[in-house]
Amino acid sequence: MKSLFKRVDGIALSLVFFYCLITVFVAICLDPNSTIVMASNPIASLAMAFGFVTVTSVGLPTYIMVSMIAVYTFLFALAIVIEVRLAGYYEEKPYSAKWLSIMAASFIVLYALAIGIGSASHLAFDDGASLIVQSLAFSGECLLLALVVALVLYLSIFFLVLLIYCVFYRAKGLPDTPSEESEEAKKLDELEAKVDAALDKDEGDVSKAFSLNASGQGPVGTGTGPLEGDDFYHLQKERVFPSLSQIDEREEMVEVKTFKDDDSIDLKTLTDDFRDYLAGKEGLYYEKTAVRAFIAGLSASRMIILQGLSGTGKSSIARFFSSFISEESFFVPVQATWRDRTSILGFWNDFSRTYSETEFLKRLYLSTYRSQDINIMVLDEMNIARIEYYFADFLSVMEYPLDKRVLKIMNLPYDFDPPAHLAEGNLRIPETTWFIGTANRDDSTYTITDKVYDRSIVISFNDRNEPFEVKKTPEPISISYEKLTSLFKAAQEDESYRLSKADWNKFRNVLNRAYEDFELTFGNRVYHQIELFVPVFVACGGTKEEALDFMFAEKIASKLEGRYEDFVKDALIALRGEIEHSYGKNGFPLTRERIAHFLRRFN
Repeated sequence: MKSLFKRVDGIALSLVFFYCLITVFVAICLDPNSTIVMASNPIASLAMAFGFVTVTSVGLPTYIMVSMIAVYTFLFALAIVIEVRLAGYYEEKPYSAKWLSIMAASFIVLYALAIGIGSASHLAFDDGASLIVQSLAFSGECLLLALVVALVLYLSIFFLVLLIYCVFYRAKGLPDTPSEESEEAKKLDELEAKVDAALDKDEGDVSKAFSLNASGQGPVGTGTGPLEGDDFYHLQKERVFPSLSQIDEREEMVEVKTFKDDDSIDLKTLTDDFRDYLAGKEGLYYEKTAVRAFIAGLSASRMIILQGLSGTGKSSIARFFSSFISEESFFVPVQATWRDRTSILGFWNDFSRTYSETEFLKRLYLSTYRSQDINIMVLDEMNIARIEYYFADFLSVMEYPLDKRVLKIMNLPYDFDPPAHLAEGNLRIPETTWFIGTANRDDSTYTITDKVYDRSIVISFNDRNEPFEVKKTPEPISISYEKLTSLFKAAQEDESYRLSKADWNKFRNVLNRAYEDFELTFGNRVYHQIELFVPVFVACGGTKEEALDFMFAEKIASKLEGRYEDFVKDALIALRGEIEHSYGKNGFPLTRERIAHFLRRFN
């Protein structure tokens, strides 16, 4: 998160703070009975020159009045800074009618408090009420005189520092001929003009942090004084994106990985061997339908959600699929505090002037170099935070074609040389990448919305599977992204695996019943997923009916969870009857199991 206060705010508030101290000091100087300064001091003489009313005595209530006005002057300056920054945060103009009204209200409230507290101090003394107006006039005189004194003091300090600066740099032997200075100034003006033209008008834009230093070579450091020599640094990509730059250097030296794809591997062999590998090597047992759905899901969507009870192997199937194909999956545990994209993509740090690169971002960037490595990125317990918040950018770009899925990481200033695969601050999501999320369903998690479900292939793990015997544990294989997707494409183009017109008509009978009774149906996105999913599921060893049963159970029947309206029970019975009419009494076992589960809650 970007800091609310900028360095310029700290400087401004410091100047106001010292002005308030000067105001109190002026009051002491104008007090004829003061024991701290002489009665004939320069400030008293200045007050007489201005024709201010001379007071005979300044009592404690008057000092309280002056002090309160000084304190609330500083608080008003603080309020202005906060309100200007808040206006920028909400992308509004700080000097619009709305924010000017807020600033005016702050002025009225704060100074009313100051005068009220000062007046109350007078009322605590005998005959104090008659001195309130005099104290207010005296306080106003102190503020005006303090302003004059502060301006003189600040200008004196400025010119003194400027004199020391010039003497110091002349002693360093810097060029002082008009021709050299004008040439340097000309170069600086040209560079600043280019940067200003590219910078966003919003003060909070991250690209403004790339300001130019005195040499026109890059931004100065976080200090306020002039820097030179080794103190200058250039905001080059190695500083802004240190890890991404290291990936560039390392990957350029690494030879492209070559795959020895086995032409004998088909989707059924891949599925069966993977299931046996999980059982024989890892002691993990899965139903054939779950493994087939996992493989087929990779062909239908770049996002898969594995949900269900804890300990049913949701994370393991994702982890060990990478192991089985001789890759390494990436795991990131989702945190409950994740509220936006910065949790996974990082953010620009104004203080360090670097981009805070997350491990998630590094892995995503690394995969842009490995065009044939299948990249599995697992979001563990993804619904412990709201997915629509931290994963919103991904949900949006996943609607685009694979080669158009680009994320905006940050706005870069003009002529900044970014890491190799971060052109114009954009990062392309590699086609080789799949996002797999595991989701528990308990009181500690958020409900996953239809927006997320519809973009994903969902696989439910509700039961612990029974062990089965494995005759021979397969060894891990090496398969490239190109080989895997070619298997998917071949299955999807095989007419015997695709849904025929008769298959769609039969399936629509069940869909129509669900729509008429529950107003639940598929959108175009899900229809497209089915067309991609079913042929691959069949090529993995399943049937069209099993594939449609799986998709209906996860995409339609799951949305009936938690519905207890009066009509639901009869509608569930009618839906079960339509399934039996279209697919027989043993048809759609997953969906009928879901319906039976829902019906038991009505008994």
